[in-house]
Amino acid sequence: MDGPHHGRNWLLAVFFIFGVGSLGFHYIVKLDWIDSIFYAVVTLTTVGYSAPPELTEEGKIFTVLLIIMGIGTAGYALTQAARYLVLDKLLSVMGRRKNIRMENLKNHWILCGLGKIGTEVARHLHRDGVPFVALEIAERKVAWAREQGWIAQQGDARNEEALRNVFIENAKGLIAALTDDSDNVYVILTAKSIKSDIRIIARASDAQSTKVLYRAGADKVISPVVAGAAAIARSSVQPSVADFLELVNISKEIDIDFGSIRLGGNNPLIGTTLAEAPLRSKYNAIVIAIKKQNGKLIYNPSGQLVLEENDELIVFGERAKMAKLKDEIIELNLKREKNM
Repeated sequence: MDGPHHGRNWLLAVFFIFGVGSLGFHYIVKLDWIDSIFYAVVTLTTVGYSAPPELTEEGKIFTVLLIIMGIGTAGYALTQAARYLVLDKLLSVMGRRKNIRMENLKNHWILCGLGKIGTEVARHLHRDGVPFVALEIAERKVAWAREQGWIAQQGDARNEEALRNVFIENAKGLIAALTDDSDNVYVILTAKSIKSDIRIIARASDAQSTKVLYRAGADKVISPVVAGAAAIARSSVQPSVADFLELVNISKEIDIDFGSIRLGGNNPLIGTTLAEAPLRSKYNAIVIAIKKQNGKLIYNPSGQLVLEENDELIVFGERAKMAKLKDEIIELNLKREKNM
């Protein structure tokens, strides 16, 4: 058991030991209550006063046992109590600072669980500059995450209050990365009950769990085991393809970037063909797929394809030009909105 409650339990143990000492001095050594309390305190705190007068053999044995069992326990208890009471205050202060940071977040992701998978997901989100809050039940993992500069909150992701504490109402999406698939199902159901339209990505251990997670309301389910096995098989059969996909995964370490751009209703690119759009000529960006509003994916679209409202373009290119492309597409949307 760990945490501030553990410290409080040790503090209760201190009072219990003093109580036993007082009772012993009263009934065994035959002291009055004031003297019993006095000698219990000075014995356990090792102040150094002389022994009670006319101490019998039974009283001597009791005093020795009290010293042996009590001093170490009381000393450790007081240390633990002080440590965890201070820790409780520090966590409270850190929690207030965390709340200030989270209250300023909008369209953030909630990452549930900082296990092996969750930690790697957090590293990618942090590297990509995606705003997120990690929700983890273990205090030590929360403390470690905060040391990494991440916003992290202690809490059980299956609990509605814990999800509200990380402002799920303002969140863009949630990643259920707990180790147990049944826990991820519970997280999904709880999250959907608070915000029905929140996008949820979940991890699964096997194909059967994948089906259950989709039924629970996940928008995307990924099995690290299945994905890893596919990558290994692909590396053995199609090494060049595997190398390219690995390049996708490490794209932040080289000078290319992958991303998606949604064409809002006011974007001037709507109604033009892919060949007419300045994506390749101005930004040297390659469109590898287009996701239509109905969810249909068009891979390797032709130049004659007409761009439509809410089309989502999956593109990649040089990182600097990709950033410029995303910024200018947003600016085009805003300018159109102002002119209307």
